[in-house]
Amino acid sequence: MSAVELQPEMSGQMPQNDVKPHHQTLNHEGHHEQQTQNNQEARSQQHPLHQYDLTIMQKFYDLCISKLSEQNPKWKSNEWMHINPMPGHLSLEQQNDWPNPMCMSQKQRVFEAFSRLARESGEPMILLPNFEFGDLVNFDRFLQAMRQDGANSIGKYKHFLNSKDISKMECDLVVIHPRYGIMLFEIKECDNFDAKRRSHAKTLLNQARSCFDSMGRLIAEVKGFQLNECRVPITEFVALPNVTEQPAHGSQHLNLKGDHLNTSTSSTTSSRQSKQLNYLIKNDLENSSEFAKWWTRCVVEPKVQQQQQAETSGKVNKFDASLLSLMVGFIHCVKNNSILPVVHQQTGDFALGQEAKEHFQPALNLHAEFFRPAHEKCRSLSKVVVLSIDTEKIRKTICLQTLWMMLNDSQKKISLVCSELNKPYYEDFFARQRKVYNSLNNLRIYTNLGSCDSSGQHTLKNNGEVWIFDTAINGSLKDVYEKVKEMKSFWIFTEQDDLLTQLSGELTNLNVKSVKLDEEIKSEDHLMMPLIKFPMRLKCDLLVVSDLIGYQQTSLVNKFIKTNSVLNQASMYNGQNNDHRNNHYHQQQPQYHQLKFNPSKKFRSIKFVRGGSIDNLRTQLKMHDSIVAPVVLIHVGDDDLLKTRDSNKTHEHIKELATLIKEYCPNSFVILSTLMRRKSRTENGMINDINKSILNFCKQTKSELNFFYMSNQHFEPNYHTLEGRQLTNKGLRSYVENVLFTVDYFLVRNNKQH
Repeated sequence: MSAVELQPEMSGQMPQNDVKPHHQTLNHEGHHEQQTQNNQEARSQQHPLHQYDLTIMQKFYDLCISKLSEQNPKWKSNEWMHINPMPGHLSLEQQNDWPNPMCMSQKQRVFEAFSRLARESGEPMILLPNFEFGDLVNFDRFLQAMRQDGANSIGKYKHFLNSKDISKMECDLVVIHPRYGIMLFEIKECDNFDAKRRSHAKTLLNQARSCFDSMGRLIAEVKGFQLNECRVPITEFVALPNVTEQPAHGSQHLNLKGDHLNTSTSSTTSSRQSKQLNYLIKNDLENSSEFAKWWTRCVVEPKVQQQQQAETSGKVNKFDASLLSLMVGFIHCVKNNSILPVVHQQTGDFALGQEAKEHFQPALNLHAEFFRPAHEKCRSLSKVVVLSIDTEKIRKTICLQTLWMMLNDSQKKISLVCSELNKPYYEDFFARQRKVYNSLNNLRIYTNLGSCDSSGQHTLKNNGEVWIFDTAINGSLKDVYEKVKEMKSFWIFTEQDDLLTQLSGELTNLNVKSVKLDEEIKSEDHLMMPLIKFPMRLKCDLLVVSDLIGYQQTSLVNKFIKTNSVLNQASMYNGQNNDHRNNHYHQQQPQYHQLKFNPSKKFRSIKFVRGGSIDNLRTQLKMHDSIVAPVVLIHVGDDDLLKTRDSNKTHEHIKELATLIKEYCPNSFVILSTLMRRKSRTENGMINDINKSILNFCKQTKSELNFFYMSNQHFEPNYHTLEGRQLTNKGLRSYVENVLFTVDYFLVRNNKQH
């Protein structure tokens, strides 16, 4: 520590010994000067390496400024803070050369080169700098899951909401051109582009390519195009603003040929070409003319040559500018969170026609809702007053705003105050949403304006609570205004335009935003979008409609189904009675049966529909527009039998569910699995009655529905738990083998069951 120490300031009253006589102060100052002189002499005697001179760092920083001025002659260290505004009469070239602002980011230089090219040459393009596409990947997975997983795809949408703005997947620059497709740029601010940086750039570009490829496939599919004839053209570039020479891999530079464009016009496009990188170096960014030459050499000429080759071979890519516009619109809506999936009623405009009802059950009406422009501008505000003379529009806006807030902030608590007449409307709406969303538990609905009093059960100081007031509550706008003065967040919906005008000054003092929903009808009628129903399709190789296999046992199913040899169960399907059949099964030695098919290839995709009771399973199935499954396994009735103790009623429900599945899958191989024995003799009697009814049902409907039953009479009671509602791991292995034998014996080998 230095000999001279700084004394800290003392707060409060000064101690008495701090007041010293004058002569003592002089003696103290003299002692201090002598101590400082001794310290300097001791410091001068130190080794030179032990000294530290801050003036050296001052020289270092001055040299940095000189280097900056050397590399940017237009920038002056003593002038840049006093630059005047740019005159308006300057030409475009003079405006581009104006020294303010100065760009120090190389990524910004690349962006400005493209923006200048678009302004000077008129090239139509959309620039997306620092484009974060993680949200697009998650929402795209949600849409793809709706084509495969049906109602289970809602979990993908929940993942999209939970991971929004969290999982970062970024591309430095995305250029969208109507004729040349999508160009992806990874910008490296390095002087040497080595193998490590090249590998990192390829990884990032491949992620972005995969995202746009996936979106392009979905858009091409709605137009009825195949993948080999319609694919979004994507080009990958690495921008090296500090590199003056092309990287060493000269074969990857596209000076003459256009094979760098990844397109599906030719089915023989090699994987080697898709991995090639194109480069934009420092010399190409020197000025507008050099960049225009690079654009012509590396983008325009290869594309023209490629189109000529495609026309010669008759394989023209059908992904045109109209499909690219669809992609741009989709990107915009996802990035701005403008799409809200909402469950609608089965009645009205959304119901199926009478002819369709005779053949198919109605699916879950999950629609894509687009916010009204006036509503979308203020949906994230905390204090809003919404005016409209249309009561139905107000109720719908309240539902959408409440749902949007709960989905985007699961911790937010929302209290809705409405009239007794409107309360069933809101309860019914959110009851439908809970079919697909599980984060709607923080909503409370009240019918009394006094529920928000500070003296009541709620506190007005809770920052995480939002109050929404419907227009039809028992009170005027003035009464509501008196309640919300102390609230941190509230939405007021009203029809009283005159009172809103009177209170406009007071609402302005509270920083309240006023929105009029009816004004957009006249000025923005072209933006009124229709509701779009999301199609739900469940597609797999094997569909299991049962709770017999638990969620944790899914991986075991995929393991057990890989076997090629199973126990021979042919004796279970002969004409003997059940008791003789069971005794014969336990007395004989087990014989193995070699499958005539490969289960790993036949059942690549296995999906489950669970719900407990048969009514819940029927509801799960009705959520889908279509089900595509070559093999369907049904094992239901245990839960209903445990609750009702009525074998006849349970059997009727089984028949109704099986008939519904056959409506969805008329050409599928449907297996009705019989119930398993339990320890209770009374329950076994009811189970035998149900199993006999299943056998008779399959036999009677052979010509119409063609069901096949699977016998489980050989299963012991210890093979399952929870009163027969879930298998043990030992029972699961035997059950999977039983399913494989049934498929092989009756479907593959085409043996007759009845």
